[in-house]
Amino acid sequence: MAYTLPLLISLSVVGAFSADSVVFRGSQQRPAVPALRKAHLVAATPAQRSSTPNMMTKIIANTNIFFAGVRTWGGKYGPDNILGIPSLVPCLIFFTIFAVWLTGALATMQGAWIGAFKLIWAGAIAGVISRTACAPLEMVSTVMMCKGGDSTMMEEFSRAWKAEGWKGLFKGNGANCLKVAPSRGTQFLVFEYMKRRIVAGAFFFAAAGTPLNAFTRLFAGGVAGMVAAAIVYPLEVIKTILTVYPEEASGIGEAVEAIFKIGGGVKGLYAGLLPTLVAMFPYIGVEFMVYETLKRQLEIYNGMAAGTATMLLCGAISGAAGQASAHPLDVVRRRMQMQGIKSAMEEDKQGKPPKKISNMVQGLYSIATEEGWQVLFKGLGPACAEKVPSTAIGYFIYETLKQVLNVRSI
Repeated sequence: MAYTLPLLISLSVVGAFSADSVVFRGSQQRPAVPALRKAHLVAATPAQRSSTPNMMTKIIANTNIFFAGVRTWGGKYGPDNILGIPSLVPCLIFFTIFAVWLTGALATMQGAWIGAFKLIWAGAIAGVISRTACAPLEMVSTVMMCKGGDSTMMEEFSRAWKAEGWKGLFKGNGANCLKVAPSRGTQFLVFEYMKRRIVAGAFFFAAAGTPLNAFTRLFAGGVAGMVAAAIVYPLEVIKTILTVYPEEASGIGEAVEAIFKIGGGVKGLYAGLLPTLVAMFPYIGVEFMVYETLKRQLEIYNGMAAGTATMLLCGAISGAAGQASAHPLDVVRRRMQMQGIKSAMEEDKQGKPPKKISNMVQGLYSIATEEGWQVLFKGLGPACAEKVPSTAIGYFIYETLKQVLNVRSI
């Protein structure tokens, strides 16, 4: 198992980034997108348009040049694709060797800091594999939540397939994997830490030595979700832009450039952070609570440790419960993430910007009254269809890796 899982994560890395074969694709490779350029010129003042590029612009430009050079070298000295999939063989080989070595090395190590890194490592691997396996469903869910309208899941699938083929189904998955690895790793680390602090009596609502119950697991999971969301939030915004507007930003570099041009700079990277933090508490809290509580009850009922089927079942139910509990807030936060660029795009098409969402409560109210309350649940079907298998796979891999790495749970 210690060798199988690193191989799976290596394959998932190929799938994650093959859809965005040039991760930082910029103006050095193709002309600027007219809509983006026009939106930027509308948003900027004459002085801003004629000013010298700032430091962030220079960094993005230099990064684009570097990755364009990498792309040229790869096309010149190696096969560009294998069966239509961009070749990342050197990265695959390196990461497989590194993952096998690190997993084996960690299994023999002890110590508090080593234990913390084991949890991060197991969570990161579980997150990347599970999200990549269900990336097309997450892409459809994100598009339906952000754009609204009456399109169905199959219509969005068909639109993405016709536009870019299989690449369109995995659009934004590179940024999503960059986000989910530290996010999921942090969630599991903070969750385990909070559980230990609760059992030690660090919080007023639980005496020292009191066994964990549903409420304490909800609290620990909610805090874990908020901490992880705050750490990786900019990558969440980038991933959403790549998914919803692939024609405007074809790579991570272009997405960052778009945010800095028409999304308000650094502020744009944190658009919608508050509703995200609010949504993460019930979302991750309910997920962890349902998974651990249900798993423990089934173990008591069966009189034995949870097997593969039990872990997959508990993971699937917890994923659906977590998503359903916070979906309206998820719709609002994604709208707030996108409204800077979406406003520029809609103004470019209609001559006036759409109404902005200023806060979570106003967002819930305006969407429900102007578009209908059902829009707050737009994308719930594909979101649950993605979260059910994704969460089930993620928990199974995480629990398996904890056994391989000799990590003790409470």
